[in-house]
Amino acid sequence: MLLQIEEHQLDGGITLVAMSGRLALGRESQRIETLVDELAKKGARKVIFDLHQVEYIDSAGIGLLALASGKTKEAGGKLVVVSGSGRVLEMLKLTQMTAVLTVSATVAEAQAALG
Repeated sequence: MLLQIEEHQLDGGITLVAMSGRLALGRESQRIETLVDELAKKGARKVIFDLHQVEYIDSAGIGLLALASGKTKEAGGKLVVVSGSGRVLEMLKLTQMTAVLTVSATVAEAQAALG
């Protein structure tokens, strides 16, 4: 399944970006970089990437998460990644991205992390 991306606004000025499918090398995943640039231009400072429905992530996907986090931080904001369990969380731990990214188990936990 190709990567599907849905954007929602939550209370407290939080932007939720829900993804499903495969976060891997390819044109679909490159949309994330464009989306992060657009969010920064709109003034979104609190962003949650919900990866619960992402079934596969590769090194390009991991790199995009790091890039998104960096761009959000440069714009004066914060990005929190939601990944309950499974392959995505394993890959985030294996690549030590959990030391770089704020990773939460649920959207509610991510909202709390953003204050």
